[in-house]
Amino acid sequence: ILGLCGCNNLPVLGDQSVICRDQQGQLVRLPRHITRISGEGGIVYALGQQDKLVDRGIYFTQEAEAMARLDPRFAAWPIILEGKTVNCEALVALRPQVIFANAAYHRADKEQMERAGLKVFAVKGETMAESFEAVRLVGRVLGCEDKAGAYLDDCRRLLKLVEDRTRDIPADKRLKVMFAGPKSVYTVATGAMLQTEIIKRAGGENVASDLKGFWCDVSSEQVARWDPDVIFLGSSKGLFDARMVYRDAQFRTVTAVKEKRVYVFPSNVGWWDLPPPHCVLGVVWAAKTLYPQRFSDVDMLRIADEFYAKYRGHTFTALGGKL
Repeated sequence: ILGLCGCNNLPVLGDQSVICRDQQGQLVRLPRHITRISGEGGIVYALGQQDKLVDRGIYFTQEAEAMARLDPRFAAWPIILEGKTVNCEALVALRPQVIFANAAYHRADKEQMERAGLKVFAVKGETMAESFEAVRLVGRVLGCEDKAGAYLDDCRRLLKLVEDRTRDIPADKRLKVMFAGPKSVYTVATGAMLQTEIIKRAGGENVASDLKGFWCDVSSEQVARWDPDVIFLGSSKGLFDARMVYRDAQFRTVTAVKEKRVYVFPSNVGWWDLPPPHCVLGVVWAAKTLYPQRFSDVDMLRIADEFYAKYRGHTFTALGGKL
């Protein structure tokens, strides 16, 4: 039986359970028909499976607050995240049949949940391919592969819109971009991170693409040597903004500052540089921001409103989203 456990088949066992391999390569035995789930609320909502959630699933503060304001049922769901730690005892009491846990963010939580006897299915999202595979796998586990396919088709259409308009930009004409956050403007996204792929798909080049690890601290001298054409500020939680960068004497020689091209990546309702459903919107926004003349006819707010209405149940504007 275990030999059949690829992503294309869910072998049914005698007790009507199934086995599937998660994105960490672990074989997870799950009920065939799942009605109680926890974790990765973004994907769950995108697939229209939120009625199966036993807790909120979405915990980014502003987005959760907006959802609670608009959706009484969401407001009534339990909160199992305390700071950055999952309340395992509370989660056990909710009896989820599966927990979709982000492999990068919930390593310690995953081990604790498994020790408590909970079924944990790990998903990844540090690349677009990983994000898409996560959606496919969650759709397969929950028996809604058609909805996963439709969602990914919409994501691909947005990516193709950008690709069609940026593919002819010569390598030496592509804008140099620095992506800063979350601790300070001197903490930058490296080549190992999703932000680099977002920049590249948008037609730019990440000046920190040679760095390893995640959110590396760099010096003002290094930023000056890179001399980015554009600076994106993301995941800052309001710790810094474009005005602060413009006032920083250390940035006076940087092209992005001299030309007033420092932008806050959309983040007040869910960060658009995180995995689906936000990151494809981040690609479109980044491309339009880098090359406005190529996307003058693209209404970013309309695209965001339609996408959120379809995959969150409320428009971006209704949730309080701002660009």
